Amino acid sequence: MGKITSKHYFFIAILLVLAYQYLSGLVLRSGLVTGLSDFAYYLSDMTLHFLVVLLAFFTMVKSGKWQKINSKKFRWSYLFYCALAFLLLFLWNRVTFSLFPPTRNAVSYQRYAPTFTGATAFLMYFFYPVIAGPIFEEIIYRGLVMTALEKGKKWGLDVLGSAALFGVLHVSNHGWVLTDFFVYMGGGLIFVVLFRATKSIYWVIGLHIAYNSIGQILMLLR
Repeated sequence: MGKITSKHYFFIAILLVLAYQYLSGLVLRSGLVTGLSDFAYYLSDMTLHFLVVLLAFFTMVKSGKWQKINSKKFRWSYLFYCALAFLLLFLWNRVTFSLFPPTRNAVSYQRYAPTFTGATAFLMYFFYPVIAGPIFEEIIYRGLVMTALEKGKKWGLDVLGSAALFGVLHVSNHGWVLTDFFVYMGGGLIFVVLFRATKSIYWVIGLHIAYNSIGQILMLLR
């Protein structure tokens, strides 16, 4: 198979983003998963997302986009940017928490989290929100989306597109609430700026993992 052209890459990216946002919900709400245990249900959800991310990774590699965003260079300035981005995420969380009601996404998670036990608890308390989720979301919404919109970079279309779709992801399964969208879009903008500053997917993945880790720890300590 030859290299994927920019035109084809853009349309493939659209399909993959739609698949990442809606495929899992469509499958898991069908009769195909009737009778699954909680662990099997959530593992199926994660597996479907993983398959889409794998296709996104393959698409970026075949188009030459992945090679542009996987730099492993270390610079002290990048570490400073990460620390600053983490602080901004924390401040954004505090501000929106005081101004807006809790997001439906957070309320839903807090409602069902106490029911998780055994392997399901490990999957949903740690592996999915702390490891798999951040990696999947950064590859899709920073890696795939921003490279697909790079022709609109000078107008900020890659930044707005990435942040907006990141916001939509977190509200699409729980009903549209404008304040919820702003909460997640604001966080997405911070990840976008870090991605732009470092030109590397690894720094934003690291920040996302670190931020979600602290959030999970604080939730468990309550």
